[in-house]
Amino acid sequence: MCPVESKAPTTYANPGIGEATQAPPPLATVLRVSEGLRRVFGSPGYKPPMLPSVALEIHELSCRPDIDTDKLTRVLESDPMLAGHVLKVANSPMFRGRDAETSLRGAVLRLGLKNLGEIVFELALHMRVFRSVEYSGVMEQLRRHSTASANLCRLVATRAGQDPENAFLCGLLHDIGIAAILIVLGERAKSEAVLDAKVLDEVVRQTHEDVSGMLVRLWKLPDEVAEVVAHHHNRADLGAAPSLSAVVAIADALAAKFRFSVDLGVGACDGNDPELVSVACAKLNLGADTMATVEQEARPILRHVDEALKHKTADTEDNAPPPMAPDDARKVHASPGQVATRNAAPVSARKPGQRLVARIWRTVLRVFR
Repeated sequence: MCPVESKAPTTYANPGIGEATQAPPPLATVLRVSEGLRRVFGSPGYKPPMLPSVALEIHELSCRPDIDTDKLTRVLESDPMLAGHVLKVANSPMFRGRDAETSLRGAVLRLGLKNLGEIVFELALHMRVFRSVEYSGVMEQLRRHSTASANLCRLVATRAGQDPENAFLCGLLHDIGIAAILIVLGERAKSEAVLDAKVLDEVVRQTHEDVSGMLVRLWKLPDEVAEVVAHHHNRADLGAAPSLSAVVAIADALAAKFRFSVDLGVGACDGNDPELVSVACAKLNLGADTMATVEQEARPILRHVDEALKHKTADTEDNAPPPMAPDDARKVHASPGQVATRNAAPVSARKPGQRLVARIWRTVLRVFR
């Protein structure tokens, strides 16, 4: 049986996060949808959005003290789609050197062996999991929020003396349950009416932590990661949860404060209230001065995240879902900032050598589709 529980709708009085005065959605509808999700996720036949095995293997190899560059390269070569995107990231403005990198081994070295696991995992999520035609706008927001949260988790963890690599992974996956829920509801929307935004928002608030933990366990990632992603909103749970849960709670609040949020149509559905953030800071022994420093350091990091995502959007247009019809677009509740991100041009023009490499890899990717 899936651990998703049906709960009564609640209001969230979080300044800057949501509207505390909104009328609650119909309880009967919320319970009906939650029960339907519980049946789907609890079914033996449920097949979660699967990460490519290469991403899991790369992550495991990159965490070992005796990292083998050649082995990492060989594993990546077994998934031409991921390999092509790794090469693109290595030639992006964030990592690009004086010359374009044309070899996969050189790209691995340029990115850094420790960074590679994070980069491949993030690419795999963006390519294989954050995908839904019916909710494509929300999925783009979720990509942006998850990437921002992962980078903020690394920052907070470093300040709190926690493991920054595991923190990054927890931040990247903490809301993965939202993606799974939207995928299931997107399939349902093909035969039923689209959910009211208030109902969808409440269902996601109540269930996404449990679904996130379930997915992480199905992917056979460390138990601590599953515990962290399943406990990052509840004050009562936070005290007994791993310390990285407090890191994620703070990063989630920072992401909402800097408007890296997910909006299902009635305001941001993520972020944490000030009391929970206070509990998280106390758990990590982070004082007001340290948090002020963290906020200052977060600003350039988040600017960098948006720059990187614009480049990835431009580089992965060939893999994007088909364009939505006008009626579908209205269902998505895309924000103006998100539309700007979706339509962004590449950060910088490619050099002739880079264009040649891009054409070669596009040919390779078409062959393996």
